[in-house]
Amino acid sequence: MTPHTVMIDQAGRITLPKSALDALGIGPDEEVILALTDEGLIIKPKHATAAITERIAAMNLPVTDWETMEQEIEAGRLG
Repeated sequence: MTPHTVMIDQAGRITLPKSALDALGIGPDEEVILALTDEGLIIKPKHATAAITERIAAMNLPVTDWETMEQEIEAGRLG
């Protein structure tokens, strides 16, 4: 990506170029992570992460409850 020069406004804000936002997959009203390094400032997208229970549910595991899941793991059928 080509470097851009942007201005800092009176409130200390900068407006990022649309091409940079598009490249990062960032849209309006989304949070970003700012990290200050020896090299400068890093801006990364902060994508929402699903709660662990939602992620487990999305796995579509062949069990219907936690006890069955524990038994399946102990039996070596789930890992």
